[in-house]
Amino acid sequence: MAEPVQDVMHAMAREQCYLCVMTLVETPPADAPPAADLRRAHKEFLADLERKGRIFGAGKLKNAKEKEKTDLGYGMFILRAESRVEAESIAFQEPNTKAGLRTMKLIPWQRTEGDINISISFTNGTVKIDRRSYLLESS
Repeated sequence: MAEPVQDVMHAMAREQCYLCVMTLVETPPADAPPAADLRRAHKEFLADLERKGRIFGAGKLKNAKEKEKTDLGYGMFILRAESRVEAESIAFQEPNTKAGLRTMKLIPWQRTEGDINISISFTNGTVKIDRRSYLLESS
C-alpha cells in the first residue's frame, strides 16, 4: 500500500507538463498529404488526449480578433507527461508532425499555480468555465 502524502500542498503544487509547440514547415515532403486531409485526424488526436486527461489545453498561437500572431510557432498544446521520453512518444504522433507538415518542439513546464473555475446551473441551463458562459440546449 502506498504511503500517504505528508505535504499535500507541496504534492499538489507541481504537475509536470510539456508545451508542445508546432511550426509549419516551409517545404513539406513531396509525399506528404495535403494539410486539409489531416485536419480531422489532428482534431481526433487532441480529443483523444483530452479524453485520457493528458491535455491541459490546445490551440493556435494567435489572437484572430486583433490579427495578432507570434513567431513562436503556429499552434501548441500542453501535454501532461512525467518525462521527456513520455512526452515525445505522445507528441510526435500528432498527424501533421508525423506527416512532416509541422515541426514539434517540446518545452518542459511545471504547472505550479493557476485555477480553473467551472459552474453548472441546471436552473438556467448554463455552464461557465472561467470567464466564458455557454447556454445548454434544452430538449
